[in-house]
Amino acid sequence: MKKTFLPVFLLFAAACADRSLDRDIANVFERHSYEAHAPAKITDLLRSRGVAGLALLDRHSEVVEAGKKFRELPGGGGVSTGLLFGERGGGVYVFKVFQGSSGAGAGFKDGDRVLEINGITADAGTISRQLSERAEFKIKAERRTPKGPDVIAADIKKEYFSFPVVFGFYEPDARTAFVRIGMFYEGAGAAVAAGLDVLSGLGAEKIIFDLRDNGGGVPGEAAGILKDFAPKAGPVLELKSRHKGYSRLFEASGRGRFASLKAAVLVNSGTAMTAEAFAAAFRELRGAAIMGETTKGDVSLTKTFRLGRSKKGLKLTVARIFPPSGKELEGKGVEPEIKIILIPGQAEEIRAAWATSSEAALLGDPAYKKAIEALSK
Repeated sequence: MKKTFLPVFLLFAAACADRSLDRDIANVFERHSYEAHAPAKITDLLRSRGVAGLALLDRHSEVVEAGKKFRELPGGGGVSTGLLFGERGGGVYVFKVFQGSSGAGAGFKDGDRVLEINGITADAGTISRQLSERAEFKIKAERRTPKGPDVIAADIKKEYFSFPVVFGFYEPDARTAFVRIGMFYEGAGAAVAAGLDVLSGLGAEKIIFDLRDNGGGVPGEAAGILKDFAPKAGPVLELKSRHKGYSRLFEASGRGRFASLKAAVLVNSGTAMTAEAFAAAFRELRGAAIMGETTKGDVSLTKTFRLGRSKKGLKLTVARIFPPSGKELEGKGVEPEIKIILIPGQAEEIRAAWATSSEAALLGDPAYKKAIEALSK
């Protein structure tokens, strides 16, 4: 008798615990889910298919370990000199020198024209090859000054360094600002605004927003940027939910200070959530050209709710993000007007170049050139 009682008792206790957890799951789902569902339907799915059955109602729904911490900023890393090269008029220039990098320490500045790398005349192909094959370089560059051209030569090496999550540069020949936003983290809107104040002061008349592989972030940060570009007062972004606490409408109070800038937005299949809604809103508000690939089609805001006294939580959708028109992006994404067709393997190479903070990221990336061309029309 003692040999069978304990296992049977444990099985009975586990079954009771599972049923208790199911009740908690059904209760949370009914009270907080983005879409309303009959309680009986939720209960029936749990009984017949378990927690996995809830994916039929919300594809983001799952039971996870409660209290899991997530980083606000995307992880990243690389070995880089902190220089970003680009082509202009047949020459190769330093488009951006990042503070705190070995490139900045060597004395290079934005706008320097690269003459030689390791004693070889510089062109896009040569620079890309030298950067991929070596960790230390000798770079000779020319800098225009009021007194005439000045030549700078320095030894430089790659160190552990990553491009900032948000950064920009100015391309004077095209009078275009380039702003890359890796994620809409807390403070991203202020960082973009401060950068644009500088870039527009330099003479920028056009802007390229690069949202490729931007996984989303804080909707309010994206809305703040959209307000600065709004042509007039009105909605710029909206969080919709059947629950008032998860709903919010972001509106511009009037014409934004950067509303005169002509814009293009780069996206790809890794552009998701807040970034997708930002791209769609920019097109609706400003007629911005969307370029690249169809975005991910995931604009659901999720939240995890603790289940009773257990260490588990239920993750589910509580709201979705919409552009001003209210167009549904979930499961559809944002379709670009200008598709950038890449050869097999090129998309992965471009992603890897940006992810590792490669100095040649722009040199092998056709999207930037196409955006410049589109804005010049």
